[in-house]
Amino acid sequence: MAQRLVRVKRKIREVGLPYRVPPPHALPERLDAVLAVLYLIFNEGYSATSGDALIRRELRAEAIRLARLLCELMPDEPEALGLLALMLLRDARREARTGAAGELIVLEEQDPH
Repeated sequence: MAQRLVRVKRKIREVGLPYRVPPPHALPERLDAVLAVLYLIFNEGYSATSGDALIRRELRAEAIRLARLLCELMPDEPEALGLLALMLLRDARREARTGAAGELIVLEEQDPH
């Protein structure tokens, strides 16, 4: 994923594509795709599918940051608010999910406090 982002950033820079937030009337038609990508990014951070680390904190944090930004852009959109709430709920237990060595601690064995 990191390599893909590097390639996309390079291509954007090469063609001089400006970054701008789409106009408000164009946001709803893009919402489903944006929500899906944010959820995928968060899940990869919550439980990595590859690499040495079980949790990728930077991906989880970035997904939450982007979801917050989306909620600022679309404050009356219940699906955006719901996704952010889900991410924050799951993220609230992040420290209880792993041990000192980074190993997974199953829910039954996690400290509930």
